[in-house]
Amino acid sequence: MARSILDICNEALGELPAETISDLDDETKQSARHCKRLYRGVISDLLEVYDWGFGKERQAMAVIANSRPGEWAFAYALPSGIGTPLRILPAGTASPQAGLIGFAGTVGVAAQLAAMIEYQIAGKTLYTNLPDAILEYVPEEVQVASFTSSFARLVVLELASRLVMPILNDATRQRGLMQMAEVQRQRAIADEANRTPDYDDDFVSERARARGVGVGTLDTHGLFR
Repeated sequence: MARSILDICNEALGELPAETISDLDDETKQSARHCKRLYRGVISDLLEVYDWGFGKERQAMAVIANSRPGEWAFAYALPSGIGTPLRILPAGTASPQAGLIGFAGTVGVAAQLAAMIEYQIAGKTLYTNLPDAILEYVPEEVQVASFTSSFARLVVLELASRLVMPILNDATRQRGLMQMAEVQRQRAIADEANRTPDYDDDFVSERARARGVGVGTLDTHGLFR
């Protein structure tokens, strides 16, 4: 059964232990105020530690005026509500369920090529040499219902480790919770790796390294060189 934000907050409070809450917006409860204040930061931080398979979205981007034609063939407006950009993909992959999976459940050539496409983000603009580009990203607001059980447990423990000092001022308990959260982080990553096909996305071209951008080797026509 999927947890709600309130469920996660109450599980975290139970780890302290501290009194649970019935409403995150209850300003009369210290626990509610701190849960509401800390929750989004916990989610944001944890989403950045690994390429989790849940909560991703893909969206075609609108072409806009290109202010860097000497560097890039195309400029796109970033979608609203974007949190963390992950990669850009060729047209025809607008659904995360497309997966770009090849033979026998292995990631195919298309996924490996997608991992090599160069891009650069400046402000609210994404530059690339890929025409009709699709952006895969994690949105600012990831729905709790999409969390795996191991990730939800990680959120509980990480949130608890941040709640314990403002609520109980107990450094010893905080250290214990931090250790539990670290063990759960490794477990959640291992669980995610086991359910996600593995592929080599470590290649970065020398040109990309020099510019500090995303990886890739597309020419101005969107073709691989």
